[in-house]
Amino acid sequence: MSAKVIQVSCDAHNHRGWSSDHQGLPPVDIYMMCETDAAVPLLLEACSPRAATAALPSRQPLPPQQDVVCMRGLADVLQTATRGVDVCYTRFPLGWNGGYTHFRHPLDYIGHDGGAGVGSAPGMTVGAGLALKGSGRIPLAVLGDGDFLMGNTAIWTAAHYQIPCLFVVCNNCSFYNDEQHQERMAVHRGRPGENKWIGMHLAEPDIDIAAMARSQGALGIGPVAQPAELLPAIEQGGRRCAPGRYALSMCA
Repeated sequence: MSAKVIQVSCDAHNHRGWSSDHQGLPPVDIYMMCETDAAVPLLLEACSPRAATAALPSRQPLPPQQDVVCMRGLADVLQTATRGVDVCYTRFPLGWNGGYTHFRHPLDYIGHDGGAGVGSAPGMTVGAGLALKGSGRIPLAVLGDGDFLMGNTAIWTAAHYQIPCLFVVCNNCSFYNDEQHQERMAVHRGRPGENKWIGMHLAEPDIDIAAMARSQGALGIGPVAQPAELLPAIEQGGRRCAPGRYALSMCA
């Protein structure tokens, strides 16, 4: 192929020090160390339109929706609830299937935090909401309960400054990212993997995530325990976000 991969980024300023916490560098043909806002318009001027649009690869069929609240069912509901509405996804949880969501605009999804920063989603969502305020596009975070709980005070900021944003919390009552990590370490060290839940499960008592949102001045809906409750809850949250006066946290 004659195509070249061009990276436009200032990340090289982070690629120093002993930790190498930037992890592996992407293979590229040309690296341009500048802001994308400066480079992309010039690249577009230098490129000629394609004669034909490349065919999209075929997608594998998605698993059937279950009669319980699950990610596949949530994805179907989000497609219905956001039809005709411009949203900006700011986070997806672990296990989210890439075929659940289709992006057609650069602002449809801002990407992950890039550093495995658990707890970053609430702050990133509120920041995106501030940047998008007045644009008509609603920032929408689909995140885990662990991610939400580690940074949930960002909800107060959104409520105080009237920054519209919608949170859909997929609550499995666990810091499950760390639970999986503890299982891997247990296997590696020859320890019992069934102890992986210790210190990670968030139950007995369960945390009322919707109440945490309400305590900070936001609208809180939930917990949502039945598939039929998902669409009305998300539509209610979307209506409250649209005027730009509320943040919302919904426990799914």
